[in-house]
Amino acid sequence: MSIELAPHNKVGLALASPLIAGSGAVGYGDVWPPGVASAPFGALVTPPITLRPQRGQAPPRLAEIPGGFLLATGDHNPGYRRIVQEHAAAWDRLGTPMIAALASSTPEDWDRLAAHFEEETAVAALELHLPASARLGDVAVWVSTVRRACTLPLLVKLPDAQAEGLAPVCVKAGADALVIGASPLAAYPTPDGATIEAPVAGPVAFPFTLRALQAVVALDLGVPLVASGGITRPEDVRRCLDAGAVAVQIRSLLWTDPAAVASLL
Repeated sequence: MSIELAPHNKVGLALASPLIAGSGAVGYGDVWPPGVASAPFGALVTPPITLRPQRGQAPPRLAEIPGGFLLATGDHNPGYRRIVQEHAAAWDRLGTPMIAALASSTPEDWDRLAAHFEEETAVAALELHLPASARLGDVAVWVSTVRRACTLPLLVKLPDAQAEGLAPVCVKAGADALVIGASPLAAYPTPDGATIEAPVAGPVAFPFTLRALQAVVALDLGVPLVASGGITRPEDVRRCLDAGAVAVQIRSLLWTDPAAVASLL
């Protein structure tokens, strides 16, 4: 099976499988659950990356909720330069396309990051994580600026709640594919009484993903769509592909039940 995620881009992004390890699911391609290798995946997505180091949210960062969990990282990462120094050579040897995720917290740096990634690494594509509160005008500027800064395939990850409205803007600005989506924010207490605010994750997120996917499919924008969020069962994968997605991202399943990955397709 070959899936083309960037059919209108001269570089292209061909996947050998519709399964994608979602943002940070396997770290920077260096954190694999026991018994899981890269073979089932058509591509891997890094954790969100910023130009400079970012400390992220202070602990606690995790809260279990009915049907899933909240994970508030605050885009914690060591910054572009250190990530490339420590991982870029391994990406070259991996044999699976690596997609670099650009953090939603610093869209003003995306164009510089994009140029660095294209000139200095072998990443296959970029995935732009839009902020949950993104506005149409800002999104058009961010995506078009990145499009001018590099020729790499651009995937744009849309917040579920705004996917239908933002999708046409992203395509017009130069997105090669759309990732649907980033789950809504929620708040929940941890056992020690602290309250965490973060996007919902795990099976509870899937209905939001499916609704947003169906809404964007109905727009018929002419670009590939990738479903992301709460996909943990074979029937979830089938529903997304039947609805119009060409690929799916999984993340939480790799952390909670990695042996189940083999059953998804």
